[in-house]
This record gives sequence, C-alpha cells and structure tokens, in this order.
Amino acid sequence: MKDLSEIRCDIDALDRQIVSLYEQRMGLAAEVAEYKIANHKNVYDKAREDDKLKTLEGMVPDEFLKPGVVALFEQVMSTSRKKQKARIAEAGQIQP
Repeated sequence: MKDLSEIRCDIDALDRQIVSLYEQRMGLAAEVAEYKIANHKNVYDKAREDDKLKTLEGMVPDEFLKPGVVALFEQVMSTSRKKQKARIAEAGQIQP
C-alpha cells in the first residue's frame, strides 16, 4: 500500500496533466470559434453535444463514475461555448 503523501503526489501529477489538457481543449474551442465565424455557424449545437455526452458516458465502464463524467464534460462544453461566444462577439457577429 502506498503512503498517503505518495498518493497525493500522484494526484497532483494527474491534476497538472488535466489542467494542461483543459487548456489545450480550450485552445481548440478558439479554433472552432474561428471556423464558426468564417462559416456563420451557431455556437450551440444541441445534437452534437448530446451525442458527445452519450459517447463520453459510454467510455466509462464504471456505472458510479458515469454521472460525474457527464457533469464534468457538461461544464467543459459550457466553458467552451462561452469562449466561442466571446470570440465571435469580438469579431462583431451576434449569436442567439
């Protein structure tokens, strides 16, 4: 059995990776915004988000973890939408 301080070090290392991946994902959200600006697309695509959440939930075999994964990615997608809307507003386009 690992010592608690060793486990916490492992958690800290994973948290750094998660933060880095989150930053990368938000960078991609900015790229999505640029595409949507150029192609006059709406930020919110309910069908896409619903499909994505279903796919992500399906990646998790542990039933206990499924709701947490869905909640996590709902928040990630919400922040992504906010980032996209801010960029689109900067470009002078109006989003519903």
